Amino acid sequence: MEEINKTNYYNKDINVDISEITDGIYRIAGFSNEFGITFNQFLVNDEKPMLIHTGPIGMYERIKEKVKELIPLQKLAYVSFLHFESDEWGGMAFLESASAKLVCSDLSSKLNIMGWYNVPVDHISVWDNDILKTGKRQFKFIMTPHVHHWDSMMIYEENTKSLFTSDLFIQPGNNKPVLSEDLTESMINLYKGAGIFASEKPVRITTLRLENLLPNMVYPMHGSCIEKSLFSNYTKAIMKNDFAYSGILLGQKLGNTIS
Repeated sequence: MEEINKTNYYNKDINVDISEITDGIYRIAGFSNEFGITFNQFLVNDEKPMLIHTGPIGMYERIKEKVKELIPLQKLAYVSFLHFESDEWGGMAFLESASAKLVCSDLSSKLNIMGWYNVPVDHISVWDNDILKTGKRQFKFIMTPHVHHWDSMMIYEENTKSLFTSDLFIQPGNNKPVLSEDLTESMINLYKGAGIFASEKPVRITTLRLENLLPNMVYPMHGSCIEKSLFSNYTKAIMKNDFAYSGILLGQKLGNTIS
């Protein structure tokens, strides 16, 4: 098997762009030819700015430069990841900002941060419905176990009704910062080919909960942001289609599976 240089795997041919999606919320995105998806980070500018996701290690420097276009790096108050994975939290060096605190789920803290070599232990661990105020913004944390990972969570900013969903509602391709078309079929096909969800059940339970929030904008980790006018298309696609793991992982079929 061809050996992969993991440091450069996410780095090859990736240009990083920044777009203001709504007042003070910025999408920092780089498209990966290797995976055919964007890797999105979100900077929420406030009295105490928060960066949601850091991107993988190969994109770190370019993402950092985009953050610095908007705020001095030392002003960054919080860096949050929504589950422990390299594209969510590969750029750990963002915490070179002395004032920045890591924010993660209680499970991420207990399963990973407290037992992982050379990861900062001075952090904020949150649980379901916990609130973090950063000035004008008020972030509510939603625990979403087994929506991709055991330790997964999502974030809802209550004042702008902004929902950060990590790997839920993602779409392939290098599309506009905000969607103007229905890409739900591509989303479902991506899930089937990637095998990131073991079961539809926990994903659908979470989807019903998110519907009740009535978000104005949804900010997935990969793909375009989704306006409220299209959001119901994506929730219906999750509720009506089979998309859980069926023996294929990142497009590769396993020989011995139980059906």
